[in-house]
Amino acid sequence: MTTRSRVFLILILTLTLTTVANAAELNGVVKSETGTPLSGVQILTYAPHAGAIDLGSMKLPANSKRYEVTTDANGKFKIPSHGQVIYFYRHDLKPLTKIVDLTIAQLDVVMEDGAKSLWKVPACSASDKAGRTGVGFMMIVPKDVLVKKDNGEKFEEGGYFFRYQNSDNLGLLINSWESTSLQPSEEELLKAKQFSQRRWASGEKWGYDFRWTMPDGHLWRRVSTRNGALAYRATTSDAAKILDGMIDTMCFDEPAVK
Repeated sequence: MTTRSRVFLILILTLTLTTVANAAELNGVVKSETGTPLSGVQILTYAPHAGAIDLGSMKLPANSKRYEVTTDANGKFKIPSHGQVIYFYRHDLKPLTKIVDLTIAQLDVVMEDGAKSLWKVPACSASDKAGRTGVGFMMIVPKDVLVKKDNGEKFEEGGYFFRYQNSDNLGLLINSWESTSLQPSEEELLKAKQFSQRRWASGEKWGYDFRWTMPDGHLWRRVSTRNGALAYRATTSDAAKILDGMIDTMCFDEPAVK
C-alpha cells in the first residue's frame, strides 16, 4: 500500500469514527390500542458503534452494533444504545417501525392488532403454478412485462427479473431466493418520504410487506421472508399499479422453497 493510500485510508477511518454519534440508552413501554401493556414484543435496532473489527493486519471500524430485547410483563424495555430505526414485532400484532433521533432516551409506542392488517397469501395449487412465474412467490405475468430468469448466477437459489416500460412509466421487479433481511435497508427507510408495512403469511411461511416513496417520487415495495423477497422500483404510480397487480394476486409455493 502506498503512503498516499495509507493516508487516505486513515482519513476515512478517522472520519468514520468521529462521525459516529453516541446514542443514549433507550427506555420505553409498548402498549395496545386499549392501553394494555404488551409483553413479549421483540425490539431490534442497530446502534452506531465506534468499536473495531480486527482483520489481523489492520482494524476497521464497526459502524453498528445489533441490539435485540423483549418487553417484560409490564410492556417495558431497555436498550443500552440504539439507532435511528427501531423495529417492533410480535406475531399477533401489526409490525411497527419507528424513526427516532439518536438522542432520544424515552420511547412509548402503541401497537395495533395484527389480524386487521394481516395479508393471507394463498398456497399455490398445481394448476396455479402451471400459469405463473416465480420462485416461492408465484405471479401471473402480463403480456407487456418482460421476464428474465436467473439460474443461480446472482441469487443463491435463482430468481427472476421483470421489467415493465410504457412511455415514461418504468417498473423493475426482482424475485430472488437467498438469505435476506426481513426489512428494507435502513438507508432507504431513512430517505423515504413516507412508508407503510404489514405482515403476510402463507402456511408456515411469513414475512413483511413494506411500501415507501422516495424523495424523487419513485415508488418502492418489498415483500420478504427470511429466505427470499420480491422488490420493485417504479417511476410512476401507473407502473407501480402493474407490478402491484402481479404481487397482490400471487400465490405462495411453500413446498418448493423448504
